Formats: sequence, C-alpha cells, structure tokens
Amino acid sequence: MMIKKFLGLTLMYLFITSASAQTTVEKVEASFIASFMRYIKWPEQESLKTFTVGVYGKNNTIMNELNRVIHGKNIGLAKVTVMEVTEIEDIKKCQVLFIPNGRSAKLKKDLEALNNKAIMTVTEEQDYTPDYSIINFRVLDNKLTFQLNHEIASKKNIVISNKLIQMAKN
Repeated sequence: MMIKKFLGLTLMYLFITSASAQTTVEKVEASFIASFMRYIKWPEQESLKTFTVGVYGKNNTIMNELNRVIHGKNIGLAKVTVMEVTEIEDIKKCQVLFIPNGRSAKLKKDLEALNNKAIMTVTEEQDYTPDYSIINFRVLDNKLTFQLNHEIASKKNIVISNKLIQMAKN
C-alpha cells in the first residue's frame, strides 16, 4: 500500500514538474516573440490598423501567454491581437505565425503557397529548422535559444535589425 502511494505521488510530482517546465518554456517563448516584434519591420507596417499574431492549432498555454504579454499593445499605430488559426485564410491575416512543435510539416504546403506574404513564421523544432521558418526556437544546454533565417525574411521584405541577428544562435 505504501509503495502504491509513493509511486502515485512520484508520478503526480513528475507530471506537475513537466507541466510547469512546459509552461515556463511557453512563457519565455511568448516574451521572446514580443521582444522580436520590436526589432523587426514589416512592409506596409505603418498602414496596419491591426497587427495579428496567430497560433496554429490548439495550444491554450501559448495563446494565454501571448495574450498576457502582447494582446492590446501597439506595433506602430496598430493594435496587437492574438488568434488561433487553423485555415489558410486565417494565416493570411497574420503578421506573425507561431507553429508549435510537431506541426511544421503539416503546414509546409500552405506556407509555400504564401511564400511572398510578409508573415514571420516562428517554429519550435528541436532537431531541424523548417525551410520556411524565419525564427526557430530550440533548447540548448537547458536554455531556450533561437535560430534566425535572415534570407527568408529578406525574400518576404521583412527587415530584421542587426541586434536581433547577432543574438541568434545559428
């Protein structure tokens, strides 16, 4: 009986610790995305009324964190909104698109169709960087880092400051 209680408590502790670590990563990712937006210029940014950050699929934790950190703030004169996206029509409305781990391959064809649209794609693939990703989060030595693909950003007329380029771990 004591062994069952111990195992149950241990499993519960591991689950809570794992969930807490995941939440922490998503808090940092949301803060990074908010910071990135200060170092990036989108074409026609000055004429935007709404600046949309999309999250592909259901990911309530990152949605909540992004809403907490950036919803309602301004990028230039545009108000920032955060929305869940599942369709290509929704993606077209975004200036930033966050694609959670494991969902990159599913979107590849749709994103290639939007190749010329100025959408900053942010992924979180640990083992590789998708060829359409402008920013990719990775954990290295227990620290969240990011890779930056300046070439893709340039093709989309997205201008990234040298300061952000220097901070990337490519």
